[in-house]
Amino acid sequence: MPNRAALILAVESFFEAGPPRPYAAADAAEILRRLPSIGYDPSLCFLLTGTRTTKAVIESHLQRLYKLASKVDTLLVLVITRAFTHHGRGYFVCADTIRSDLPLTALALADFFTALKKARCPEVVLLFDVEPLLLPDQSVGTGWDRSELARLVEALPNSVALLASEPGQPSYDSAQLRRGVWRHHLIEMFSGKVYSSNVSKTGKLTVEQLQLYLEEAVPRSLRRIQSPAAEQTPLLIGPENASFIVADLSRLFTPSHELLDPGRMKRVVFRKEWIGKIKDLAGYRKTHSLPDRANEWARKFVNRIAAADIKADLDSLYDRVREQFEYKRKEVDVACDRDGFGFIRTPDFDYSVSIAVNPEEPTEVIWRRELSQLSGRAFVESPPFQVVFGTLFDQLVFEFTKPVDVGEFVDRLEESPLEGVKIQVASDANTAVITLAGFTGKVLLTPSSLTIEGQLGNPANLLEQFLRFLSQFSAIDEPQALPHTQ
Repeated sequence: MPNRAALILAVESFFEAGPPRPYAAADAAEILRRLPSIGYDPSLCFLLTGTRTTKAVIESHLQRLYKLASKVDTLLVLVITRAFTHHGRGYFVCADTIRSDLPLTALALADFFTALKKARCPEVVLLFDVEPLLLPDQSVGTGWDRSELARLVEALPNSVALLASEPGQPSYDSAQLRRGVWRHHLIEMFSGKVYSSNVSKTGKLTVEQLQLYLEEAVPRSLRRIQSPAAEQTPLLIGPENASFIVADLSRLFTPSHELLDPGRMKRVVFRKEWIGKIKDLAGYRKTHSLPDRANEWARKFVNRIAAADIKADLDSLYDRVREQFEYKRKEVDVACDRDGFGFIRTPDFDYSVSIAVNPEEPTEVIWRRELSQLSGRAFVESPPFQVVFGTLFDQLVFEFTKPVDVGEFVDRLEESPLEGVKIQVASDANTAVITLAGFTGKVLLTPSSLTIEGQLGNPANLLEQFLRFLSQFSAIDEPQALPHTQ
């Protein structure tokens, strides 16, 4: 089996060079987490974010790439940052790049490729999500020069580069997805949520197949979540018919008879979502203009005027948590950021509340409460849990790291029909709704999650009813504890 290594660089915040790249660090961390399941050696995968994205730290890691060359067959390099061209040369913007001396404090694209060439890796796959940096003398950022990038890729043996967008185009972020759009689809592919003609029957994903999927998926998402005029064209630079294997998805598509296979489980979440009006937010004023689309401006506007509402929700819950569970002050961590999100963390659970613009009606918002990282079933069934959380949730969600074959699961149920079980399945077999006689809720199964929807008012009953649902199927063992994200 070939060895694969990865270097992921995500510059989200810049000291002064430009505005942040939203969600860059979180997206990079999620991609890193997915790599071991698609054929990458976790001991050879490195992530640089935050304070480790200065020019000196990045150059240090590039100089040590040669140590990986003798151990791997393929090196994946993902870079998320801003970029510019000065006197015909392209540059990466580092966290500490200074606007008054951009070329000297940024990383030259040519130097980046020189370090890769010295490493002499057998195959190099480059993934660039670079947003153009607006220079002082420009009205529109141009990013890199495409011809220079093409020359550098051509000069690097056995290499290919995938760009999130054409040089000079923006690389869009989505408040609805809470991710960069291109990165969202990259994560989808690496998590096995996309299994189509873009993937070979053996589960091997080539660079060319990945590019074909991104070329189709990114514009489709932009039409749905951005203005119709938004353009972002993923680009491949390198040899035609690039056959480098960028991921081995075969393990993600191995059939499993256990719906709640621990190897597939990501986390368990109690959840509640509801619609509200922007006009009802505490920070709204009559002089404000309401959004007419769910774009970046709308996201920032809603996050700003909802800050007081989010803090009030956390403050109210904090008092009840301290009283009922008798935590010490230092055992409860509370934070409310400026990005429409707040959380409470304790030894037994994580609670979060978030807000997003409703993409279907931009004058409305979608509120979401989630309770995760639960310490166990006994905690959920305890009286203090019911007092604190008894009226907050109406969904119990099991999220999967490995996709479920919905069609295969439905086929098994239909081959051995059970009394009182009713199944509705979508024509593409990607969604199934299962109901049971005497079961007050319904179960929604998708490749990425299983959701039980019940009545608002008793999370413990949601869990109990779900376990009763599982007991109907002999192939599924009743879980003894609630799995959570490691």
